[in-house]
Amino acid sequence: MNILLINPFHTGSHANWVNGLVKYLPEIQNDHLTCWTLTGKHWKWRMHGAGGHFADRARSVDWVPDLVITTDMMDVASFRGLLPAHWRKIPIVQYFHENQLTFPWSPNDPELKTGRNRTYEFMNIQSAAAADSIWFNSAYHRDVFIAAASSFLKGMPDHTAAYSPKKIHAKSRIVPLGIRDKPSPEQRRTMNRPPVILWNHRWEYDKGPDAFFDKLNLLIQSGENFQLILCGEQFNAIPEAFQRIQDSHGARVIHSGFAESQAQYGELLQQSDLLIHLPLQEYFGLSVAEAMSSGVIPLLQRDQAYPEWVPDEFLFDSDEEFLAKWRAALKRPSALRLRAHAAVEPFFWSNVAIQFIDECRMVTPHAH
Repeated sequence: MNILLINPFHTGSHANWVNGLVKYLPEIQNDHLTCWTLTGKHWKWRMHGAGGHFADRARSVDWVPDLVITTDMMDVASFRGLLPAHWRKIPIVQYFHENQLTFPWSPNDPELKTGRNRTYEFMNIQSAAAADSIWFNSAYHRDVFIAAASSFLKGMPDHTAAYSPKKIHAKSRIVPLGIRDKPSPEQRRTMNRPPVILWNHRWEYDKGPDAFFDKLNLLIQSGENFQLILCGEQFNAIPEAFQRIQDSHGARVIHSGFAESQAQYGELLQQSDLLIHLPLQEYFGLSVAEAMSSGVIPLLQRDQAYPEWVPDEFLFDSDEEFLAKWRAALKRPSALRLRAHAAVEPFFWSNVAIQFIDECRMVTPHAH
């Protein structure tokens, strides 16, 4: 089978997804995978303009794929409409890493103030309607998208049948993100004193840095101590919470800044003991899964995608439950490290790649 993978926003988890498929799919099957990408910049323009760009690129090649897979950063409707005629019947899968209907927009975004954010919301609905199959990274993500699309369309005056959320749901599948296969953490790996808390997410508003800062303060007020590793991708506008963390807890920070290589990232994960995360949105939790694969013990809000795959012993609803689970982790780190690792084994690329191929076969049953 000849698969064309199009990634209009090639950075972060979107790039990790593509790179993992490129690495692991050939080890599973002899299918041919071609990747077309654009840099991970100007996301709003990517959603508007990527369809035309990649349709033009399709005109420039002398081959036709059996299947096209792209992401939520592509408007499949405009892409399909602009394709050359001999490409238009090729099945298209759209993979939703995020969606604009339920993604928490920054209150400082000018599009939110003018209402133009709804343009991107409808683009996601229209795109899903135009795709042959939609893959979500979690059942939670599928469910909130379908509910939000239904609510959006109820606000329109008429003629919404073409965008039916029921039809979108019927062609939806759950295909998780993949992470690197890693061996179980060593039994003799002890807890640092004081323990090291990891932040390995994007330094952005939606990842909840304010709530993270609040939990750090709660630990200090409760007589607990800790060290901090702050890594993850950074952009031009860094939330003020990170400066407050530096001002209040700078002496506890043993690393701050993006890991420049996979090797350095792996070392930082190995140095870490616990991860605290209370994001405003989490459709899967890739950075959390990566940390857990290295034996980092997560403490997560019992919300969003996490209850779907994270054991309940790592989830909390209240400050009291958070502190109780923090203290439990300090008492039996070895057992909890192993539990964390086991919880993410289904997401190892060696497993996800097999599911990926099976799902491709379902969309293109006659391809060879």
